[in-house]
Amino acid sequence: MNEIEEAKKRNKLRRLQFKYDENIYEKRKRPKNIKYIKGLISRSLIAVIFVLGSIIYINGSEDNKKLYQSVVLEDSLPFTKINELYTDLFGSVDLTEGKEDVPVFGSVTYTSIEPYKNGTKLTVGMNEVINVITSGIIVYIGEKDDLGNTIIIQGNDGVDIWYSNITDYEIKVYDYVEAGSILGTSNGDDILLTIELDGKFISYEEYLASI
Repeated sequence: MNEIEEAKKRNKLRRLQFKYDENIYEKRKRPKNIKYIKGLISRSLIAVIFVLGSIIYINGSEDNKKLYQSVVLEDSLPFTKINELYTDLFGSVDLTEGKEDVPVFGSVTYTSIEPYKNGTKLTVGMNEVINVITSGIIVYIGEKDDLGNTIIIQGNDGVDIWYSNITDYEIKVYDYVEAGSILGTSNGDDILLTIELDGKFISYEEYLASI
């Protein structure tokens, strides 16, 4: 009889321990789920506000529609400043969540360099692989006058870098790209870099000296 009672006690203790472990697991898992849900709701809220605001603005007048197309569809949006504004109003929600906060920088290997338009022309070699200089979000892909096919990346530091005369790329707008990752290849011997810092265009050499 004593052995049976002891066995019952051991089973009861095992059940209690299992229930305790299960509760601990649920408590540890819950914060991650809540954080994910909050982040999802916040990002959805940003999207809804942007879409509704855009519709209201566009329907205001024909001039509003043309300005919206010029600024939003042709130029790049200041995602870094949008993130800072949203954080001030609603709390911390990183638009580049899961990515490192500290900007990471690289460089482009070239054989000659010269000024071109608002930026710099680099001779890199025929169909040379071009790597991303600084981590950031792709905000534009398309043709720019006198520059050819252009990819604009807004870095984690808020600096816009235009990579022009680029081909063979497999990225799309709003992708996050890491410094050093492959952007595409040069469409010929040269690529064009246009760098916008605090609303001003600077050369590639000036940019490297500032970081």
